Amino acid sequence: MANATQKNQNPHPGVTVRAIILGLLLIPVNTYFIMANHLKFWSTLPTTMSLIYNVIITLMVLIPFNLLLNRFLPRFALRQGELLTVFVMLSLSSAIAGHDMMQTVIPTISDAFWFATPENEWKQLFWRYLPPWLTSNDMASLQAFYDGESTIYRMVHLRGWLRPILWWTIFLTVLIWVMICLDVFLRKQWIEHERLTYPIVQLPLEMTRLDGRLFRSPMMWLGFSIAGGINLINGLHVLFPEIPEIPVRHAELGQYFTQKPWSSMGWTPVYVRSFAVGLAYLMPLEMSFSIWFFYWFWKAQRILGSALGLDVMPGFPYDWQQVMGGYLVLACLAIWGGRRYFLRILKYIFRWRKAPGNIDDSREPIRYRWAAIGLVCGLFFLFAFSRQGGMEFWTIGLYFLIYYLLAMSLTRIRAEVGPPTIRTYATPHDILTDVFGTRLISHGSLTMMRLYLTFNRGSRAHPMPHTLEGFKLAEETGMRSGRLIVAMMFAAVIGILASFWAYLVVGYNIGVVSDLGTGGYNLLQSWIYHPVDTDVPAVIFIGIGALFTGFFWWLRTLFPFWPFHPAGYMVAGEKSTIGRLWFSILISWSIKTILLKVGGIRLYRKAYPLFLGLILGEFMVGGVWVLIRLVTGMPMYSFYR
Repeated sequence: MANATQKNQNPHPGVTVRAIILGLLLIPVNTYFIMANHLKFWSTLPTTMSLIYNVIITLMVLIPFNLLLNRFLPRFALRQGELLTVFVMLSLSSAIAGHDMMQTVIPTISDAFWFATPENEWKQLFWRYLPPWLTSNDMASLQAFYDGESTIYRMVHLRGWLRPILWWTIFLTVLIWVMICLDVFLRKQWIEHERLTYPIVQLPLEMTRLDGRLFRSPMMWLGFSIAGGINLINGLHVLFPEIPEIPVRHAELGQYFTQKPWSSMGWTPVYVRSFAVGLAYLMPLEMSFSIWFFYWFWKAQRILGSALGLDVMPGFPYDWQQVMGGYLVLACLAIWGGRRYFLRILKYIFRWRKAPGNIDDSREPIRYRWAAIGLVCGLFFLFAFSRQGGMEFWTIGLYFLIYYLLAMSLTRIRAEVGPPTIRTYATPHDILTDVFGTRLISHGSLTMMRLYLTFNRGSRAHPMPHTLEGFKLAEETGMRSGRLIVAMMFAAVIGILASFWAYLVVGYNIGVVSDLGTGGYNLLQSWIYHPVDTDVPAVIFIGIGALFTGFFWWLRTLFPFWPFHPAGYMVAGEKSTIGRLWFSILISWSIKTILLKVGGIRLYRKAYPLFLGLILGEFMVGGVWVLIRLVTGMPMYSFYR
């Protein structure tokens, strides 16, 4: 009811020309920060978090200026929809520049040639399969790129990059366009019908309210002070060791379990991350419970496997294979859950008249038929592009089917669960090589799969969730989502180009020490040099993960209060990432449970700003230390590593 009232009172389209221009001007600044931080320090990487902290910092800087404009020059003040347009554009462009996308794409363009040696035999093995329009072997240009102390602003350096930059930009733009078309079909089902919670967008939504209620809340400033104080003291401790540190990330349980089978539990940190405590509070209780519960469920698998002697199997408990199966099935189950609505859409598209059930797409970002045409054209381009690169027909179809199913699963998990971070090594190439082996896949297909590994290596900042979250923000504030698609596409193109620019500027300045590209080419070398057949145990565990996910989904449909969500099983499968956050999520879940039992929803809402303050405090103060380190080059406190 409140949302409907707000929409009626805010007929402003939100997505305006000035908002898009402001977003485009800020994209290079944010992208340079991401790339410089990545190449110079490899720590506190913003795109490894679900809510990207440099975007929140930018929003936090814009808001006070906007408040001054609203007070003295109200005509020029930005409305909430305009601020959120900037947020969506920066989030999408930051995801593109992220640790698992452009930061991997760019070194892949040149690493195959620069790091080739007589010993690794890369030249003989796969040089002939590398598309010249996607890679660069211009050694005159690459010398300065890897050595540093130079600049990209010289034609001798730039010419080797121009053609790969053009084709990668076109390819990645179409890749994201297909995601947006898919989101058009998912939007109403997931946002309006199922009413998923979208925890990650709650902070920017509250920050941009023009009444400034969040910043007038004492509870918010209390949370800000707690998180900011911890980061301030720990930051000063790095500079002045005589100042005591607040120990928020030094405990480790695994060191106390040294005897088998308990030693199999491995690294088990007990860290307290303020931003994770805050974000977990925004999650539904069963979601936060499922994440920390399944974290220990995975530990139990390892301990039990060690006790039974199963750990002699290479890869046991095949956690990534289980997670792969879970992701594929989760996407299929999410589509199945909305099957009636999706079937009505299909009837509406193919019958070219009003379908039964009164399908009304007038309020959609674009009409369903145009979205379908855009989807088909985009997929056709991806197919033709991959075929031109040397990929076989059947491999192309399976690769992109798996890729977009995984993308939908990641989008669903962020929309329904909203974990502080999500990382998965479940990738199309892993599934294809496990199921078919590398012997049945042509060398040209393997090479293109290696190149495509660049944009879906770990999916910590996948673009697709950010686009659907943009539609959620549009729904909440009455923005015109059709215009938002235009803003997203501008952000995608400029974000890709800005990523190339920032990476090359920093790279030619300091020199690139690449392990992202070389690691992938070592994998390609292994695929070609040592062909293998189907990995039967891996396929079995993919099936186990799929069955387990389907079973838990079925139990949730039978028992509404079933506390275990299968998404928690997949999110917790990445032990190194969730290992740093599980205890923070447990703390938040415990506090939220107590508050709801003691004071109900009223007490929960009263404490709500405090947890938003925890996120803001850690991002702002912790982010300042990152900025100081970037400017000075001195060691500084890292709030997330």
